[in-house]
Amino acid sequence: MGRSTFLCVLIVLVSGASVAMAGYTFLGNVEHVEITGTGASLACEGNVTLHIGFLEERVVRVTLARPGDEPPLGAALIGCSGNNLPQVEVDDTGETCELRSHDVAVTVGKRPCRITVRESHGGAVICEDDPGMGIGWDGAEVENWKVIAPGERFFGLGEKTGSLDLRGRELVLWNTDNPHHDNQSDPLYQSVPFFIGMREGRAYGVFLNNSHRSRFNFGAGNLRYFSFGAEGGVLDYFLFYGPSVPEVVARYTSLTGRTPMPPLWALGYQQCRWSYYPDSEVLRIARTFREKQIPADVIYLDIHYMDGYRVFTWHPEYFPNPKELVKTLGSIGFKVAVIIDPGIKADSTYWVAREGLAGDHFVKYPDGQVYTGEVWPGPSFFPDFSRPSTREWWGSLFRGLVDLGVRGFWNDMNEPAVWGQAFPDEVVFDDEGLRSDAKKMHNLYGFLMAQATFEGVRSHRQDQRPLVITRAGFAGEQRFTSVWTGDNQATWEHLEMGVRMLQGMGISGLPFVGSDVGGFSGTPTPELFARWMQFGAVSPFFRAHTHYGSPDQEPWSFGDRIEEIAKETITHRYAMLPYFYSLFWEAHTTGAPLLRPLFWHFQDDPEVYGQPGQMEFLLGEHLLVAPVTKEGCDMRRVYLPAGRWLDLETEAVHTGPGTIIVDAPLERMPVLLGDGGILVAQEPMQFVGEHPPRGLRIDLFPSGQTSQFTLYEDDGDTYACERGVYRTTEISTVEAQGIVRVDIRPVHQTFDSEARLTEVRIHACGQPDAVTDSARPLREGPGLNGWQFDRKSRILTIMLADHRSPRELAVRLSALR
Repeated sequence: MGRSTFLCVLIVLVSGASVAMAGYTFLGNVEHVEITGTGASLACEGNVTLHIGFLEERVVRVTLARPGDEPPLGAALIGCSGNNLPQVEVDDTGETCELRSHDVAVTVGKRPCRITVRESHGGAVICEDDPGMGIGWDGAEVENWKVIAPGERFFGLGEKTGSLDLRGRELVLWNTDNPHHDNQSDPLYQSVPFFIGMREGRAYGVFLNNSHRSRFNFGAGNLRYFSFGAEGGVLDYFLFYGPSVPEVVARYTSLTGRTPMPPLWALGYQQCRWSYYPDSEVLRIARTFREKQIPADVIYLDIHYMDGYRVFTWHPEYFPNPKELVKTLGSIGFKVAVIIDPGIKADSTYWVAREGLAGDHFVKYPDGQVYTGEVWPGPSFFPDFSRPSTREWWGSLFRGLVDLGVRGFWNDMNEPAVWGQAFPDEVVFDDEGLRSDAKKMHNLYGFLMAQATFEGVRSHRQDQRPLVITRAGFAGEQRFTSVWTGDNQATWEHLEMGVRMLQGMGISGLPFVGSDVGGFSGTPTPELFARWMQFGAVSPFFRAHTHYGSPDQEPWSFGDRIEEIAKETITHRYAMLPYFYSLFWEAHTTGAPLLRPLFWHFQDDPEVYGQPGQMEFLLGEHLLVAPVTKEGCDMRRVYLPAGRWLDLETEAVHTGPGTIIVDAPLERMPVLLGDGGILVAQEPMQFVGEHPPRGLRIDLFPSGQTSQFTLYEDDGDTYACERGVYRTTEISTVEAQGIVRVDIRPVHQTFDSEARLTEVRIHACGQPDAVTDSARPLREGPGLNGWQFDRKSRILTIMLADHRSPRELAVRLSALR
């Protein structure tokens, strides 16, 4: 077929009022427009209405309403109040209807109804419907097709294997327990229907607010379109315009929620296996950590702590005195986390099963029979977490564990998983009175279980932050829980997968994430364990875990050399806790992940999107981390974006953009600090709370542009921070006109933190002539209010008595440097 013939056929296809093909009906002509405040309702052919409205200047909601459709999903949304609606101008002409905020314009073609979103005032196209298909449906299935631009990239969807860039792939969201997954497997445990598109350097985001099994095609098998849709429910999506990636994620998390501040100890090292039992073995492991002086804060009890796998019980022989066990572990600094599965053993003598049946708390078949599925306890009932009274009942069950002093609650098997991998679609949930089947509720099950767990535990300890962990979840779960990547394997492939997956989850609104160090299934080699430990130590959630019956997988289990590497790595994590905790404050207030793809801060650099760039990441704004993920490697190629980069091991300064080769013996993971970087560390301890924080070290790599870092402090345990009791300190630095300036400025001071001896270290510094603090000269020499310069390392060290006082440090550099 010739090119002109092809164009004629294409024109015929797209110019009609509506098109039906292959079972789909596509949205037809607009028959009537009703202006509704900051949006419009467009009545279309076939008794179908499309609602379009602005929530913010750069946030647009699009909802298709068909006869008989259920209400849009509300579980994930917290930011839809409409309290800060923008001013919107509406131009309704015969052919189009245009809605404009100050920043974004939505143009709706009327014949047929198709949407184009662009920057206001004739700016660049952000996202546009495919002209021939646009929005369509086939029975219950709904879909939206959009034009895919040359070079357009896609990221997100939470926990996904493979490349961070999803272009060319079709992906499914359906929470699935797949313990044998590899780098091509899909779907997995999590369903987060939010993705980021990158078109001509501008970022936008789309959140499909639908919990049914959904499909996202990012140009798989075609060059024409990308699409998103679901097998049921309402086509309801939010479009967020950046144009930067951080702006997109900030707007998405403003809608779906941000992580609460975790307890500080939850950022420490956590040791787990399936299973530590009996109680004497748990104590042996804990005491060995203390004897070897390897820091750790959390020890886990997997399913063998229970009596016959009955949740909220203790095995009478393995754990005859849990209260004493928890108390003894607490006396040496360990917090206890226990696994909680949703399956309730169908046992008439079991108090939880009896209560659940009496309170009508379990999911049922359509005819009213309680559903029974098989998991660890055997035949089991499953709580209906979509029912508010059931969530309240579930939360009440934690009273006994909380009273014992248990601090961590690990929600597992909550896809929900059953033997046979087929939780029935026809099972009915209350769904806040809507009575919905599992086709809608399946992907929400883990989310709702985490919500019920978090709210329940908090009701028993209203001023003590818990640690909640989940395997399965949905968009918005970050409000209640941390997430780990599920049952990974002790292979180099899975280590690589973890590096990419945590980045993808972070930009999907999930900042508190991690993968099982060493791999859950199989046995890592000593080298693999050491490399995974290094990656784990820079992951937000830092836990080692292994399978039932596997060889020991504690830090000391692989010989003296690996033990020393693990000890040094974990100790460094504890030194860096002020930095990690401050990044959590940023996540809490802005939605920014701790662990960020390079394109988070270097969006215009094409090199950061390739596979080599995806195997590096930023921890915060300036700290570049390049994990070693290949067996036998003692050198590492590292791509450096634009700017100067300080090798924190050698103090060498490199200039990007470009690739360097860095020595990476088994003891070292390459870490570089970028221009303007500021790091905050403290004297490490064996566990959080061992003693008040001692010492503070501020490392700076000044540049010609002012850079800033906010140090966050609170009591690390209670909810006083939500009542405004915390301390923030802004640390800034710049080098200009031969002077390096460092300002330390308290901002919010309602938390009375301990005074700490503070060591300020300026890296790659020229020879100083003089150093002043608020114009007062400091003496050269060791000790308080003194400074010393190491000519070999080019590090200037300044000792201050207290980090809480305002400081204006100025270093006049020698003209002869």
